[in-house]
Amino acid sequence: MNHGEEPAIQRDMILPDDVLLKCLACVSRIHYPTLSLVCKRFRSLIASTELYQTRTLLGRTESSLYVCLRFETDSQLLCWFILCQRPNSSRKVLVPISSPKPYSISLPGVAVVGPSIYAIGGGINNYASSRVMVMDSCSHTWREAPSMLVARMCPSACTFDGKIYVTGGCDNIDSTNWMEIFDTKTQTWEFLQIPSEEICGGSLYQSAKYEGTLYVRSKAKDVIYKLHKSRWRSADLSMNFRWGWRSLSYCVIENVFYCFGGGCGICWYNPEERLWKTLKGLEGLPSLPLCNGKVKLADHCGKMAILWVEYVSVDKVQKLIWCAEIAIEKRQNGEIWGTLEWFDNVFTSNEPNPLVHALTSTVC
Repeated sequence: MNHGEEPAIQRDMILPDDVLLKCLACVSRIHYPTLSLVCKRFRSLIASTELYQTRTLLGRTESSLYVCLRFETDSQLLCWFILCQRPNSSRKVLVPISSPKPYSISLPGVAVVGPSIYAIGGGINNYASSRVMVMDSCSHTWREAPSMLVARMCPSACTFDGKIYVTGGCDNIDSTNWMEIFDTKTQTWEFLQIPSEEICGGSLYQSAKYEGTLYVRSKAKDVIYKLHKSRWRSADLSMNFRWGWRSLSYCVIENVFYCFGGGCGICWYNPEERLWKTLKGLEGLPSLPLCNGKVKLADHCGKMAILWVEYVSVDKVQKLIWCAEIAIEKRQNGEIWGTLEWFDNVFTSNEPNPLVHALTSTVC
């Protein structure tokens, strides 16, 4: 055997790429960051489009939790992470992925359509932007999408019927420009052509898909409207009691509206009784911060993901970012209970207000 020649027995032990791809396709994506450390070949296959084509053929659909953090000390950038499993451990950690650059700390709206995550608007140097970036959750690569019709700073974005509704975030808002819609199939923007004088006002809004339609809340008018038969109708006034501007953390899971209300904890809205009720259970969940901006809720495969910030130093510089997953159970008496499945410290940060967005994307 010549020097440097690979032994025949070693060559025979190497699996063909197609066999290895099928093996990797059967492994959860949460383990891919760890597997990519095994060798260059694994790293190349995990980053390949062939792997995700194989996962599609095998029906290996699963969801991943993505988190956007603010890094003011690093050129004021927003950076994206995916929740993964720690190497050689059952614990979870936020692993950085590619982020669109440059992006400022002026917050974009975010929306998910299938495997695509859209970052919409925002701003650089306090100037609003019409820019739209979209990330492919399979490859974690970003590309430019068609720009909005209006530049917007901190807009609200919501996915409804495969389209993205973007609300507010700009000055001089009126009933013609306060909301625009992006059709992800035709890749075109248009303004919503439904009269909206009642709700239109100010630049700050919140929006959500709930009860099969679109709900929008205006901070300036302190009112909630819903889209009904191509008209805006007043929503239950009782929704304002919790879903107010102080409730920055909210999500909808299996058509139940949840929000975090500071000292009131996590609540859910009962539309039949027109009441907000406390999510019962949650034994073992650590106390959440009273400041709403330090807590984020997200729908994660029908369960609730909770992220929150904890100060760990006297000067409040160093912070731990925690994540918990809550299983949701609807009981026969009409109550909803949450069961803590796990919680972990997933990241350490020195940033003043690191948590920006938390959302889930479903991919093969």
